[in-house]
Amino acid sequence: MRIALVAPLVTSIAQPYTGGAQAIIADLAQGMQRRGHEVTLFARVGSEVPGIHIEPVYVPDSVTPSQFSEPGRAQSLDPGFTEQLNVFLELYLQLRQRSAEFDVIHAHAFDYPSFAYSTLVTAIPVLHTVHLPAISPEVNGVLQLLERQGHPLTLITVSQACVQAYSEYTCFDHAIYNGLDLQAIPFVPEVDEDAPLLFAGRITPEKGVAEAIAIAERAGRHLMLAGGIYDQHYYHEVVVPCLTRAKDRVSYLGQLDHETLWRLMGEASALLFPIAWDEPFGLTPVEAMAAGTPVIAFNRGAAAEVIQHERTGFLVDPGDIQAAAAMVARVSSLKRADCRAHVQANFSLRSMLDAHERLYLSVSD
Repeated sequence: MRIALVAPLVTSIAQPYTGGAQAIIADLAQGMQRRGHEVTLFARVGSEVPGIHIEPVYVPDSVTPSQFSEPGRAQSLDPGFTEQLNVFLELYLQLRQRSAEFDVIHAHAFDYPSFAYSTLVTAIPVLHTVHLPAISPEVNGVLQLLERQGHPLTLITVSQACVQAYSEYTCFDHAIYNGLDLQAIPFVPEVDEDAPLLFAGRITPEKGVAEAIAIAERAGRHLMLAGGIYDQHYYHEVVVPCLTRAKDRVSYLGQLDHETLWRLMGEASALLFPIAWDEPFGLTPVEAMAAGTPVIAFNRGAAAEVIQHERTGFLVDPGDIQAAAAMVARVSSLKRADCRAHVQANFSLRSMLDAHERLYLSVSD
Protein backbone atom coordinates (compact mmCIF):
# COMPACT_ATOMS: atom_id res chain seq x y z
CA MET A 1 0.00 0.00 0.00
CA ARG A 2 0.95 3.65 -0.39
CA ILE A 3 0.60 5.24 3.05
CA ALA A 4 0.77 8.97 3.83
CA LEU A 5 1.50 9.64 7.49
CA VAL A 6 0.87 13.15 8.83
CA ALA A 7 2.92 13.83 11.96
CA PRO A 8 2.22 16.39 14.68
CA LEU A 9 3.74 19.55 13.24
CA VAL A 10 4.59 21.34 16.50
CA THR A 11 7.95 19.55 16.70
CA SER A 12 10.24 17.68 14.33
CA ILE A 13 10.19 13.88 14.32
CA ALA A 14 13.77 13.08 15.27
CA GLN A 15 15.67 11.63 18.20
CA PRO A 16 15.52 12.42 21.05
CA TYR A 17 11.75 12.40 20.58
CA THR A 18 9.64 15.02 22.34
CA GLY A 19 7.01 12.48 23.38
CA GLY A 20 5.59 9.02 22.89
CA ALA A 21 3.48 9.97 19.87
CA GLN A 22 6.57 11.07 17.95
CA ALA A 23 8.36 7.80 18.76
CA ILE A 24 5.36 5.70 17.77
CA ILE A 25 5.01 7.48 14.42
CA ALA A 26 8.66 6.74 13.61
CA ASP A 27 8.21 3.08 14.58
CA LEU A 28 4.98 2.83 12.57
CA ALA A 29 6.59 4.34 9.48
CA GLN A 30 9.65 2.09 9.63
CA GLY A 31 7.59 -1.00 10.48
CA MET A 32 5.23 -0.51 7.54
CA GLN A 33 8.15 0.15 5.22
CA ARG A 34 9.80 -3.11 6.33
CA ARG A 35 6.57 -4.93 5.48
CA GLY A 36 6.80 -3.77 1.89
CA HIS A 37 4.49 -0.76 2.01
CA GLU A 38 5.47 2.61 0.56
CA VAL A 39 5.48 5.21 3.35
CA THR A 40 5.64 8.97 2.99
CA LEU A 41 5.90 11.00 6.18
CA PHE A 42 4.71 14.61 6.15
CA ALA A 43 6.54 16.20 9.09
CA ARG A 44 8.00 19.47 10.28
CA VAL A 45 11.26 20.65 8.73
CA GLY A 46 14.16 19.00 10.60
CA SER A 47 12.49 15.60 10.87
CA GLU A 48 14.61 12.53 10.23
CA VAL A 49 13.50 8.89 10.36
CA PRO A 50 16.05 6.44 8.90
CA GLY A 51 14.84 4.79 5.70
CA ILE A 52 11.66 6.87 5.43
CA HIS A 53 10.88 9.39 2.69
CA ILE A 54 9.98 12.65 4.44
CA GLU A 55 8.17 15.54 2.83
CA PRO A 56 9.16 18.50 5.01
CA VAL A 57 6.46 20.92 6.09
CA TYR A 58 7.58 24.45 6.86
CA VAL A 59 6.04 25.62 10.14
CA PRO A 60 6.58 29.20 11.36
CA ASP A 61 8.40 29.60 14.68
CA SER A 62 5.25 31.20 16.09
CA VAL A 63 3.58 27.75 16.06
CA THR A 64 4.69 26.23 19.36
CA PRO A 65 3.69 23.12 21.35
CA SER A 66 0.56 23.42 23.49
CA GLN A 67 0.84 23.57 27.25
CA PHE A 68 -1.26 20.96 29.08
CA SER A 69 -0.97 22.39 32.59
CA GLU A 70 -4.44 23.91 32.24
CA PRO A 71 -6.68 21.25 30.65
CA GLY A 72 -9.89 22.61 29.19
CA ARG A 73 -8.45 26.03 28.37
CA ALA A 74 -9.05 27.19 24.81
CA GLN A 75 -6.14 28.35 22.68
CA SER A 76 -5.81 32.08 22.25
CA LEU A 77 -6.14 33.52 18.76
CA ASP A 78 -2.52 34.63 18.61
CA PRO A 79 -0.44 34.76 15.40
CA GLY A 80 0.81 31.21 16.05
CA PHE A 81 -2.71 29.80 16.11
CA THR A 82 -3.60 31.58 12.87
CA GLU A 83 -0.40 30.39 11.20
CA GLN A 84 -1.19 26.84 12.30
CA LEU A 85 -4.58 27.04 10.55
CA ASN A 86 -2.86 28.03 7.31
CA VAL A 87 -0.21 25.32 7.57
CA PHE A 88 -2.79 22.56 7.87
CA LEU A 89 -5.07 24.08 5.24
CA GLU A 90 -2.25 24.13 2.71
CA LEU A 91 -1.13 20.60 3.65
CA TYR A 92 -4.57 19.03 3.21
CA LEU A 93 -5.24 20.97 -0.01
CA GLN A 94 -2.00 19.48 -1.34
CA LEU A 95 -3.02 16.00 -0.18
CA ARG A 96 -6.39 16.42 -1.90
CA GLN A 97 -4.62 17.29 -5.16
CA ARG A 98 -2.24 14.34 -4.70
CA SER A 99 -4.82 11.75 -3.63
CA ALA A 100 -3.94 9.50 -6.57
CA GLU A 101 -0.45 9.03 -5.08
CA PHE A 102 -1.73 7.35 -1.89
CA ASP A 103 -4.15 4.63 -0.77
CA VAL A 104 -4.69 6.00 2.74
CA ILE A 105 -3.82 9.06 4.86
CA HIS A 106 -3.15 8.51 8.55
CA ALA A 107 -2.83 11.69 10.63
CA HIS A 108 -1.46 11.93 14.17
CA ALA A 109 -1.65 15.68 14.75
CA PHE A 110 -3.70 16.75 17.78
CA ASP A 111 -4.83 20.07 16.35
CA TYR A 112 -8.24 21.46 15.48
CA PRO A 113 -7.30 22.30 11.86
CA SER A 114 -5.93 18.81 11.21
CA PHE A 115 -9.32 17.27 11.94
CA ALA A 116 -11.33 20.04 10.23
CA TYR A 117 -9.28 20.45 7.05
CA SER A 118 -8.70 16.73 6.50
CA THR A 119 -12.37 16.55 5.44
CA LEU A 120 -11.24 18.28 2.23
CA VAL A 121 -9.80 14.91 1.19
CA THR A 122 -12.65 12.71 -0.06
CA ALA A 123 -11.10 10.48 -2.75
CA ILE A 124 -9.18 8.24 -0.32
CA PRO A 125 -9.72 7.20 3.32
CA VAL A 126 -8.46 9.52 6.08
CA LEU A 127 -7.65 8.12 9.52
CA HIS A 128 -6.77 10.05 12.67
CA THR A 129 -5.09 8.67 15.78
CA VAL A 130 -5.81 10.71 18.90
CA HIS A 131 -2.82 10.43 21.25
CA LEU A 132 -4.07 12.79 23.97
CA PRO A 133 -7.03 12.91 26.40
CA ALA A 134 -10.03 15.22 25.99
CA ILE A 135 -8.24 18.37 27.17
CA SER A 136 -8.72 20.68 24.19
CA PRO A 137 -12.10 22.44 23.76
CA GLU A 138 -11.28 23.07 20.09
CA VAL A 139 -10.57 19.40 19.38
CA ASN A 140 -13.53 18.21 21.44
CA GLY A 141 -15.79 20.59 19.53
CA VAL A 142 -14.65 19.60 16.04
CA LEU A 143 -14.90 15.88 16.88
CA GLN A 144 -18.43 16.45 18.16
CA LEU A 145 -19.32 18.34 14.97
CA LEU A 146 -17.93 15.55 12.78
CA GLU A 147 -19.91 13.01 14.78
CA ARG A 148 -23.10 14.96 14.05
CA GLN A 149 -22.21 15.01 10.36
CA GLY A 150 -22.03 11.25 10.04
CA HIS A 151 -18.54 10.52 11.31
CA PRO A 152 -16.71 10.99 7.95
CA LEU A 153 -13.25 10.19 9.39
CA THR A 154 -11.94 6.93 10.83
CA LEU A 155 -10.94 7.68 14.43
CA ILE A 156 -8.40 5.68 16.39
CA THR A 157 -7.09 6.13 19.89
CA VAL A 158 -4.58 4.36 22.10
CA SER A 159 -6.57 3.01 25.09
CA GLN A 160 -10.05 2.26 26.37
CA ALA A 161 -9.54 5.03 28.93
CA CYS A 162 -9.16 7.49 26.06
CA VAL A 163 -12.27 6.08 24.37
CA GLN A 164 -14.20 6.77 27.55
CA ALA A 165 -12.73 10.27 27.94
CA TYR A 166 -14.21 11.32 24.59
CA SER A 167 -17.54 9.51 24.96
CA GLU A 168 -19.59 12.72 25.26
CA TYR A 169 -18.02 14.12 22.09
CA THR A 170 -17.53 11.24 19.65
CA CYS A 171 -17.23 7.49 19.19
CA PHE A 172 -13.96 5.88 18.19
CA ASP A 173 -13.75 3.23 15.50
CA HIS A 174 -10.70 1.51 16.94
CA ALA A 175 -8.44 1.45 20.01
CA ILE A 176 -4.92 0.26 19.18
CA TYR A 177 -2.32 0.00 21.92
CA ASN A 178 1.13 1.42 21.23
CA GLY A 179 3.83 -1.19 20.72
CA LEU A 180 7.56 -1.58 21.22
CA ASP A 181 10.34 -3.47 19.50
CA LEU A 182 11.51 -5.54 22.44
CA GLN A 183 14.66 -6.63 20.63
CA ALA A 184 15.86 -3.03 20.86
CA ILE A 185 15.37 -2.80 24.64
CA PRO A 186 17.85 -4.75 26.79
CA PHE A 187 16.28 -6.78 29.60
CA VAL A 188 18.00 -6.57 33.00
CA PRO A 189 16.89 -9.51 35.18
CA GLU A 190 18.30 -8.24 38.48
CA VAL A 191 19.36 -4.98 40.16
CA ASP A 192 20.55 -4.13 43.65
CA GLU A 193 17.78 -3.47 46.17
CA ASP A 194 19.09 0.06 46.68
CA ALA A 195 19.29 0.80 42.95
CA PRO A 196 18.04 4.33 42.15
CA LEU A 197 14.53 5.27 41.16
CA LEU A 198 13.87 6.81 37.76
CA PHE A 199 11.56 9.47 36.37
CA ALA A 200 11.52 9.74 32.58
CA GLY A 201 9.35 12.13 30.60
CA ARG A 202 9.04 15.68 29.42
CA ILE A 203 9.37 18.29 32.16
CA THR A 204 5.76 19.48 32.45
CA PRO A 205 3.20 19.70 35.28
CA GLU A 206 1.00 16.90 33.96
CA LYS A 207 3.86 14.39 34.11
CA GLY A 208 4.33 14.90 37.86
CA VAL A 209 8.03 15.77 38.03
CA ALA A 210 7.78 17.55 41.40
CA GLU A 211 5.72 14.65 42.75
CA ALA A 212 8.38 12.17 41.66
CA ILE A 213 11.05 14.12 43.54
CA ALA A 214 8.82 14.18 46.64
CA ILE A 215 8.21 10.42 46.43
CA ALA A 216 11.93 9.68 46.18
CA GLU A 217 12.66 12.01 49.11
CA ARG A 218 10.04 10.35 51.28
CA ALA A 219 11.32 6.90 50.34
CA GLY A 220 14.91 7.93 51.06
CA ARG A 221 16.12 6.86 47.62
CA HIS A 222 18.19 8.47 44.90
CA LEU A 223 16.22 9.62 41.84
CA MET A 224 17.48 9.81 38.26
CA LEU A 225 15.48 12.44 36.37
CA ALA A 226 15.49 12.25 32.55
CA GLY A 227 13.54 14.45 30.16
CA GLY A 228 13.59 17.58 28.08
CA ILE A 229 12.28 20.88 29.46
CA TYR A 230 8.93 21.32 27.69
CA ASP A 231 7.43 23.90 30.06
CA GLN A 232 10.08 26.48 30.95
CA HIS A 233 7.92 28.28 33.53
CA TYR A 234 7.15 25.04 35.40
CA TYR A 235 10.80 24.00 35.31
CA HIS A 236 12.14 27.25 36.76
CA GLU A 237 9.32 28.00 39.21
CA VAL A 238 8.60 24.49 40.52
CA VAL A 239 11.22 21.92 39.53
CA VAL A 240 14.39 23.93 40.17
CA PRO A 241 13.40 24.66 43.83
CA CYS A 242 12.70 20.93 44.25
CA LEU A 243 16.10 20.06 42.82
CA THR A 244 17.75 22.61 45.11
CA ARG A 245 15.97 21.18 48.14
CA ALA A 246 16.76 17.57 47.21
CA LYS A 247 20.43 18.43 46.47
CA ASP A 248 22.42 15.19 46.15
CA ARG A 249 19.36 12.93 46.09
CA VAL A 250 18.37 13.82 42.51
CA SER A 251 20.43 13.66 39.32
CA TYR A 252 18.95 15.62 36.41
CA LEU A 253 20.25 14.03 33.21
CA GLY A 254 18.45 16.10 30.56
CA GLN A 255 16.84 14.64 27.47
CA LEU A 256 18.29 11.29 26.43
CA ASP A 257 18.21 9.30 23.20
CA HIS A 258 16.34 6.02 23.19
CA GLU A 259 19.31 3.70 23.61
CA THR A 260 20.69 5.64 26.58
CA LEU A 261 17.28 5.89 28.24
CA TRP A 262 16.53 2.19 27.83
CA ARG A 263 19.89 1.29 29.35
CA LEU A 264 19.16 3.63 32.26
CA MET A 265 15.74 2.05 32.76
CA GLY A 266 17.35 -1.33 33.20
CA GLU A 267 19.54 0.05 35.99
CA ALA A 268 16.60 1.42 38.03
CA SER A 269 14.74 -0.36 40.80
CA ALA A 270 11.46 1.28 39.76
CA LEU A 271 10.05 3.90 37.43
CA LEU A 272 7.99 6.62 39.09
CA PHE A 273 4.92 7.65 37.09
CA PRO A 274 3.01 10.11 39.31
CA ILE A 275 0.89 11.59 36.53
CA ALA A 276 -1.21 14.69 37.18
CA TRP A 277 -3.53 14.16 34.21
CA ASP A 278 -5.47 11.32 32.58
CA GLU A 279 -2.61 9.73 30.69
CA PRO A 280 -3.94 8.42 27.37
CA PHE A 281 -1.52 5.47 27.23
CA GLY A 282 1.87 5.79 28.89
CA LEU A 283 4.67 4.60 26.63
CA THR A 284 7.37 5.27 29.24
CA PRO A 285 6.01 2.69 31.73
CA VAL A 286 5.87 0.13 28.92
CA GLU A 287 9.49 0.85 28.00
CA ALA A 288 10.52 0.50 31.65
CA MET A 289 8.68 -2.79 32.06
CA ALA A 290 10.29 -4.07 28.84
CA ALA A 291 13.66 -3.45 30.51
CA GLY A 292 12.40 -5.41 33.54
CA THR A 293 11.71 -2.40 35.73
CA PRO A 294 8.39 -2.22 37.64
CA VAL A 295 6.37 0.98 37.75
CA ILE A 296 4.86 2.92 40.66
CA ALA A 297 2.05 5.04 39.25
CA PHE A 298 -0.88 7.21 40.19
CA ASN A 299 -3.99 5.40 39.00
CA ARG A 300 -5.26 7.80 36.35
CA GLY A 301 -6.11 7.51 32.67
CA ALA A 302 -4.86 4.29 31.10
CA ALA A 303 -2.44 3.40 33.92
CA ALA A 304 -4.53 0.37 34.94
CA GLU A 305 -4.58 -0.87 31.33
CA VAL A 306 -0.81 -0.67 31.06
CA ILE A 307 0.38 -1.74 34.54
CA GLN A 308 -0.68 -4.95 36.31
CA HIS A 309 -1.07 -4.00 39.97
CA GLU A 310 1.16 -6.10 42.25
CA ARG A 311 2.65 -7.97 39.28
CA THR A 312 4.42 -5.39 37.10
CA GLY A 313 4.15 -2.48 39.51
CA PHE A 314 1.85 -0.69 41.91
CA LEU A 315 -1.09 1.63 41.35
CA VAL A 316 -1.92 4.13 44.10
CA ASP A 317 -4.55 6.81 44.45
CA PRO A 318 -3.82 9.97 42.45
CA GLY A 319 -1.74 12.45 44.43
CA ASP A 320 -0.96 10.06 47.28
CA ILE A 321 2.78 10.62 47.61
CA GLN A 322 2.99 8.75 50.91
CA ALA A 323 1.40 5.62 49.44
CA ALA A 324 3.67 5.76 46.39
CA ALA A 325 6.75 6.10 48.60
CA ALA A 326 5.63 3.11 50.65
CA MET A 327 5.54 0.98 47.49
CA VAL A 328 9.24 1.59 46.84
CA ALA A 329 10.13 -0.93 49.53
CA ARG A 330 7.91 -3.54 47.84
CA VAL A 331 9.27 -3.44 44.29
CA SER A 332 11.96 -6.01 45.09
CA SER A 333 9.16 -8.54 45.65
CA LEU A 334 8.12 -8.28 42.00
CA LYS A 335 9.68 -10.45 39.29
CA ARG A 336 11.38 -8.39 36.63
CA ALA A 337 10.78 -11.22 34.14
CA ASP A 338 7.03 -10.75 34.66
CA CYS A 339 7.38 -7.12 33.60
CA ARG A 340 9.09 -8.11 30.36
CA ALA A 341 6.58 -10.90 29.67
CA HIS A 342 3.64 -8.50 30.21
CA VAL A 343 4.96 -6.14 27.55
CA GLN A 344 5.70 -8.97 25.15
CA ALA A 345 2.16 -10.32 25.50
CA ASN A 346 0.30 -7.00 25.23
CA PHE A 347 2.42 -4.20 23.76
CA SER A 348 4.66 -5.62 21.06
CA LEU A 349 5.53 -3.67 17.93
CA ARG A 350 4.36 -6.62 15.86
CA SER A 351 0.86 -6.47 17.36
CA MET A 352 0.66 -2.72 16.76
CA LEU A 353 1.78 -3.08 13.15
CA ASP A 354 -0.60 -6.00 12.55
CA ALA A 355 -3.55 -3.94 13.80
CA HIS A 356 -2.67 -0.95 11.63
CA GLU A 357 -2.02 -3.08 8.57
CA ARG A 358 -5.42 -4.78 8.90
CA LEU A 359 -7.07 -1.40 9.33
CA TYR A 360 -5.36 0.17 6.31
CA LEU A 361 -6.41 -2.77 4.14
CA SER A 362 -10.00 -2.74 5.40
CA VAL A 363 -10.62 0.98 4.80
CA SER A 364 -9.07 0.97 1.33
CA ASP A 365 -11.09 -1.98 -0.03
